[in-house]
Amino acid sequence: MERILEVFSGKNVDYITFISSLAIVVSIAFFILYDAETAKTIIGISYDNIVNIFGPVYLILTIFSFFFLLYLCFSRHGNYRLGGQNQIAEFSYFSWIGMLFCSGIGGGLVYWSGVEWAYYVDIPPFGIEPGSKESFALATAYGLFHWGISAWAIYGIPAIALSIAFYKYQLNTLRLSSSLRGLGFKNVEESLGGRLVDLIFVITTVGAAGGTIGSYIPMLSSGFSDILNIENNLLLDLQVLTLCVGLFGFSVYSGLTKGIKRLSDLNLILAILFLIIVLSIGPTFEIVRNSFDGLVYTVKYFWDMSTLGILEKSDFAESWTIFYWAWWVAFGPLVALFIARISKGRTIRELILGMLIFGSLGTWLFYMILGGYSMSLEQTGALGVIDSLKEQGHAETAISIVHTMPFDTIMLVLFCAITIIFVTTSYDSMSFVIAYHVQRNSDQHKDPEKELRLFWAIVLGILPAALVLYSDHSVATDLILITSLPLIFIYPLMALAIFKNLNQK
Repeated sequence: MERILEVFSGKNVDYITFISSLAIVVSIAFFILYDAETAKTIIGISYDNIVNIFGPVYLILTIFSFFFLLYLCFSRHGNYRLGGQNQIAEFSYFSWIGMLFCSGIGGGLVYWSGVEWAYYVDIPPFGIEPGSKESFALATAYGLFHWGISAWAIYGIPAIALSIAFYKYQLNTLRLSSSLRGLGFKNVEESLGGRLVDLIFVITTVGAAGGTIGSYIPMLSSGFSDILNIENNLLLDLQVLTLCVGLFGFSVYSGLTKGIKRLSDLNLILAILFLIIVLSIGPTFEIVRNSFDGLVYTVKYFWDMSTLGILEKSDFAESWTIFYWAWWVAFGPLVALFIARISKGRTIRELILGMLIFGSLGTWLFYMILGGYSMSLEQTGALGVIDSLKEQGHAETAISIVHTMPFDTIMLVLFCAITIIFVTTSYDSMSFVIAYHVQRNSDQHKDPEKELRLFWAIVLGILPAALVLYSDHSVATDLILITSLPLIFIYPLMALAIFKNLNQK
């Protein structure tokens, strides 16, 4: 008890940030539960207004992020090493890439990769005939596009801005406001503007956390229902949520090296094993063919997909691309804070290529193999994935796809395990960086106390619990875009801070 009181005493905790952050989490959850229908209406209206007004801004920001990173990577700035030119990397390439990848994509990769193409086949843009061979190729391409290089580029600007600031100024805390130090603001973290930026970060993190895990729980519950042969109901949803919160609480309590690193390493191995098995059980040729067609169309339509919805209204872009870019923007600073912490000793070029190449490669493998497998089921008539999506919904369809595989129970266990660990590694990263945000400045750098990390791991489960009790997927996904809005105004400032930091002598 004395240890807990010491951790939460004024010596260790920045109470202004701590109390405001906690109040935001509780307030949003209370708002959703107190008057669910009003909450749904307000959130829905806000979502539509933001898309109509700021939708093109998300598209332009993503294009800018991509070309800005290419400039940094291949200019002289790419040789800039975080922590000094003689600094040795803290983690091996395998562990670094594993933590970078797992913290960056969460459970959404498993949730979407098997069925996302099925949403697009009947509504392809660019004048392609619905249900045609071209529409299937473009459907694969859009999955690769939404989870590929452009998406990871959105993470790049905050990751580089924070990494440079963290090591150049030898900061002892990791806060989003620190990314603006290059603009000449000394001790920006303690200023009113800095605290506002950090508050925006917490709001966005809470929205992203609640929205994403609130979406994944139904799929995990459906999987556990099949594995254990028990009823899929609200109680099971809450039990699965408790399991997830317990796992990422244990992981983040164990620390960066013992907890998060080991889980990331394990999940990378399990994910590779799962994909090898899916590719091996086939139909291998059809999976490879669908993947190749998708890659070709990704290159062919890259610019068209990037600009669709900028100059003229596009229902497709508003429903999908803008939503995805908002999702990545919402997670951008959060993932960036964690990447900054694990990237000591890496050059900016390594950081950029690690995200754009290895991050995209990891997501593409899921989309090409698992997505290619489910697409082959539709094409051969083995499973009507598109009809199943319309009749049963996303979660049940994802589980149905796994059930078509040999040794389906074993594959389902592996599928659910990967999803849970992805969710865990993503959420313990959130807990880690929020704990940094509420940690008081001190004379030496040290990671947040484990009790503080555990506390935020538990708190971050409050909003997902509210969304699970409310049971409305649209509210969960709408929250992501709404809370990401303020960040689109901070991104240009971070890019300017990067440029000024790198050009200072």
